[in-house]
Amino acid sequence: GRKHQEDRFTVCPALIPGRNDAAFFGVFDGTVGDFASDSVKDLVVPHLLSSSGWQRVVSLLQEPGESAAAAAVSAAAAAALPEALAAAVRCMYLAADAELIELCRLQQNDYASSTSVTAVMAGGFVAIGHLGDSRIALGLELEGGGLEGEFATVDHKPNMPLEQERIMSSGGSVEYLHNHNNKPFIRGGDFGLRKSKGEQPMQLQYSRAFGGKDLKTYGLSAEPDVRVLRLSSSHKLMVLATDGLWDVLSATQAVQIAWDAQQQGENPAESLVQHALADQQQSGHCADNITAMVVFFKS
Repeated sequence: GRKHQEDRFTVCPALIPGRNDAAFFGVFDGTVGDFASDSVKDLVVPHLLSSSGWQRVVSLLQEPGESAAAAAVSAAAAAALPEALAAAVRCMYLAADAELIELCRLQQNDYASSTSVTAVMAGGFVAIGHLGDSRIALGLELEGGGLEGEFATVDHKPNMPLEQERIMSSGGSVEYLHNHNNKPFIRGGDFGLRKSKGEQPMQLQYSRAFGGKDLKTYGLSAEPDVRVLRLSSSHKLMVLATDGLWDVLSATQAVQIAWDAQQQGENPAESLVQHALADQQQSGHCADNITAMVVFFKS
């Protein structure tokens, strides 16, 4: 593995006092050190709770007739919750990024950045937000039994048409780096100039992130993709993880390993990391930090 662990995670199991159905889960993968991931892990939940979207979520769940049981959400509340949750998550990302950028400015930390994948659960819904290449896989029970995994997120890569268009129109560029297997990186328009001054300008493998102060001018975005799902009885679990896990495991492999571990009384997240480390060693993959979190849904 790597000498330095730049991944971080956050869990808040009780977002609303007195309710058992509102929780936050997130994993963050830092680049250019751990400053961004270490900072943002503490920023996200306060910004979620102070957002107007979250105030709306709370008021919907506390309407007369709502009980603290997860199943008891009125039809009116259920109809309004997805929009309120999506607004809360979007606000959380943008506000946390603004605060992180200010911290980076104070520290003169020009390129510290972090991917993110988060899940906010409330009233039988889960709102999934992400930046970069950390992912969530959902575990769904098949009709004939057995489990299927499906990714609930799509990585933000610099060479995706919409991402590349934003980067280019902001004065940045997308470069395929030979020493990184020709993978696409976002590069700032000031890269050559900074190099000529003897500086060390950084390039990133993902096009959306927390932080990355000096690349934000050139098209790096903190605008999250947000997806709100209503949980059903077929949703059994979700796996949140940084790219170190997804480099070696598919969505179905991950949810199956986690499920089997839980059935056998083992730690599901630990089992995932052990599998991924073994795969990394066998395949000769470049060792990356791996962080995995597993959330089981009550049926």
